[in-house]
Amino acid sequence: MKILSGGPSGHLRLSVLSLLLISATLQSSGQMKDSPVTKISYPNIPKFSISSFAIYQKSLHLGYERVLDKNHSIYVFGGYNEFPKILSLNLTGTTLSGTKDKSGYSFGVEFRFYLPKENKDPAPHGVFLAPFISYYNFTSTNTLTHTDSSGSQSASLHLKTGFYNIGVELGYQFVLAKRFIIDCELFGPSFTYYNFQAELQGHINGDPGETLQAVIDALKERLPLLSDLSSGKKVYSSGKATQKFPFLGFRYAISIGYAF
Repeated sequence: MKILSGGPSGHLRLSVLSLLLISATLQSSGQMKDSPVTKISYPNIPKFSISSFAIYQKSLHLGYERVLDKNHSIYVFGGYNEFPKILSLNLTGTTLSGTKDKSGYSFGVEFRFYLPKENKDPAPHGVFLAPFISYYNFTSTNTLTHTDSSGSQSASLHLKTGFYNIGVELGYQFVLAKRFIIDCELFGPSFTYYNFQAELQGHINGDPGETLQAVIDALKERLPLLSDLSSGKKVYSSGKATQKFPFLGFRYAISIGYAF
């Protein structure tokens, strides 16, 4: 797609511009008659994600919501996450071991519109719509060993992926005893741009493309965010698989927090 030809910085600029346009559209369409200003008693809400543990093997995702007025807030989030461990490859005599340099991170921002017609209480309680942008990055290095009649050969397997998301989500936030928060981001379709790379460094017998395909298939079973990787879009060259493509993604999360 020509619009995505500007590289990572171009994608980020496009995402920020799109987020501003969505925010302006929602704000103009949701304007109501002037009403007295409602003082927000506890506008600061740090949060801890509990849903990330169901997706990633190791993760720590945090967030911070700042309530701006009775109908609006801004929410920033991010944290640490790792590629899941590959349990097995569907290749005879080939195993992965010795994981090292495994890391990853994510960050994002969303602008929340708490719908006054749906909520009897002011923000941060109730139904909200939120345009958002986010970025995820994963890297890891493993030792891949292949054993056959000629002996054993080993190679390093480097995995890296990053993807940008821009979308709009629907959610509901519970406020218990005025302070305790349960944040449910329930439905968040997004436009996602993937950048995936898998590379073998070293020599092993057999077809490198077949080996990399087995690795990708194993990752797709463990990490739902990679489930859209398609063999029709990968390019194999000299022990390297690359894939860059736009797709439709999805965001959902459950977090707990405390307002002060």
